[in-house]
Amino acid sequence: MSKLKNLGVNLGLILGSLFMGVVIGEVGLRVAGVEGYPKIGAFVDSAPTRFHTADPDLGWKLKPGVSGEWKGEGESFVQVNSEGLRDREHTKAKPPNTLRIAVLGDSFTEAIHVPVEQTFWSKLERKLGNCEAVKERKNVEVINFGVMGYGTAQELVMLRKKVWDYNPDIVVLAFFTGNDIINNSPKLEYDLYRPFFVYDASGKLVPDMSFRNLAPVDRHKGSVSFVDRLPGWIVNNSRILQVVKKADLYRKKRLLSDDFTALNLKNFKPPEDAVWKDAWRVTEGLIVTMRNEVVQKNADFLLVVIGTANQVNPDATLRKKLMQENNIQDWFYPDKRLEKLGAREGFRVLTLAEQYQGYTEKYQVCAHGFENSLPCWGHWNELGHRLASILINRNLCQNLKQSQVPKKQP
Repeated sequence: MSKLKNLGVNLGLILGSLFMGVVIGEVGLRVAGVEGYPKIGAFVDSAPTRFHTADPDLGWKLKPGVSGEWKGEGESFVQVNSEGLRDREHTKAKPPNTLRIAVLGDSFTEAIHVPVEQTFWSKLERKLGNCEAVKERKNVEVINFGVMGYGTAQELVMLRKKVWDYNPDIVVLAFFTGNDIINNSPKLEYDLYRPFFVYDASGKLVPDMSFRNLAPVDRHKGSVSFVDRLPGWIVNNSRILQVVKKADLYRKKRLLSDDFTALNLKNFKPPEDAVWKDAWRVTEGLIVTMRNEVVQKNADFLLVVIGTANQVNPDATLRKKLMQENNIQDWFYPDKRLEKLGAREGFRVLTLAEQYQGYTEKYQVCAHGFENSLPCWGHWNELGHRLASILINRNLCQNLKQSQVPKKQP
């Protein structure tokens, strides 16, 4: 009995000490004003920024009518129109004598990082208006359907859900080699609150909308802590647990950043396993499906392939070092693969990275990055957008000229 009594006393002392430690910790954190993060809610608006909101078909979208300053990577004033596009207002009915172009893409196309007038699609509208094949007959209207974080699956849904309401003559798909392939695979992508497409038993590419049923704690690997698995009444009343969650998410963010860097570099190699092979197969299938639907609407289709900052860094020594360290044989593997897809399936592909690399190396300038973020890294700056507008304009203008040439009689 004495042993049991001593054990009980010792256990009581331990529990009492733990309890007092928790109380002191809770009081100390509150007095010191140290804040943490509450438990993730049962209902969460899955959106990458305050300018976005959740959508049951797309995962998220731009919030109609919202506006405000963006000061993250780059700076701009963001104005979203009444239809949820980062663009000026456009009538759905196409004005007479107008060449209308719809641009689909991700954050490079939404282009929150630069003012609207610096975006490639805004510059493209002005440049293409001077094309000899256009300027004497038509006005040019370029409409931006780009949304941050979108993969090709969401862009196909956007095409079906919104683009056709505007009856475009040309659809431009801006494809980013840095993460679009990853975005299209539920086994590679971190943010699962989005539609995916899969091949069914008959070999048909079909939408998987199961993300609609995902609980918030299962949507994104990087935004959920093990603390979120605990009961809400404990987490939301414990400053200690909230601080632990904050620290855990900070640690996870660093780990995921390193993991994504390694994952990103696999875009530049032939797929080495079944997951990457399937990601490429689905991605190519989505692009071809989009082209087919565009052609069925009697519109023209152009795939524009956007390169990464690594591909176009002006420092040739750095590029070579990265290739050697990561066993990359060709920085332009994804670009060439997509060019071959276009040649095989019969659609035009404009790859930008190799031309950007030649320009940035020659003039030792950066097409990516901003003063308030990492230099030569991240999204396009004004130069990046200007180069894109020049190259896309050249491609479209040349194609419009060729389409006007009378065909020879047999």
